[in-house]
Amino acid sequence: MSFYIFSTFFVAVVLLCLTMIIYLGGKNYSSHACALWILGVAFWVSSGAFAFLFASLGYMDLAAFWVRGCYFWGTFIGITVFYFSLTYPNSYRPAPFVRTILFLAFLLIVALCYMKDIFSLLGYGDLIPLQTVIADTYFNTNGYLGWTFGSLYILWDFVFFGFWMATLATLWQKYTQQVDTVLRKQSQYMFWAITAGIVPGIVLNTLFPWLGIFGLFWPGLLASLGWVSILTYSLIKQNQMEVLVVTSELLVIVLILLMFIGFFAV
Repeated sequence: MSFYIFSTFFVAVVLLCLTMIIYLGGKNYSSHACALWILGVAFWVSSGAFAFLFASLGYMDLAAFWVRGCYFWGTFIGITVFYFSLTYPNSYRPAPFVRTILFLAFLLIVALCYMKDIFSLLGYGDLIPLQTVIADTYFNTNGYLGWTFGSLYILWDFVFFGFWMATLATLWQKYTQQVDTVLRKQSQYMFWAITAGIVPGIVLNTLFPWLGIFGLFWPGLLASLGWVSILTYSLIKQNQMEVLVVTSELLVIVLILLMFIGFFAV
């Protein structure tokens, strides 16, 4: 297994640990919403790792499946980070109809990314002649894993960017309308942290592949660890999480996972 595949799996494991730290150590609804969002980031990174792994082994159909997973989890991140923005910083619980709308959006993304796979599994794959978001994978002239886009990719773009823009608009509105000085500062920090954090993902993992540039997709996955770690530190500091207790409980799990990854890296 090459270094970039191993490092991507390693980042995914670290993100899973950060998810558990925030969820188990958090004391409010916003922390749990954030944990769901970071869980999506971990699955997004791991999907990229599996795509690279299966491509290196020559299983291009499986690689294409996991590339579709990258785009699925990328939009899942957009949905969950928007949900988080609704709860932050007052741990506000959104109304049931809002959660229903977001769940329907989630089902739409499942259909967009996996429509042909689902129909093929049910024995009706011929009804969907083409993949809707990601069609096929290949190795380009530089040796990087690349892929072609399906007929409904533009709809995926609309959903993906729509949720991210809604997230930033929500956080900015909370920042400008917040009266409490502490909460206003927290909202401002979260807005700029998320704004800076999504730039590598949008440029390296969305815009560049659309332009046929795939060599920087891997660094975009790894970059997620930086801004997620910053946001995790912010939430830990603000919410006074029981980090030491949770971290000690996770240490054994991390060592086991790293040993498992290292076994296959030999």
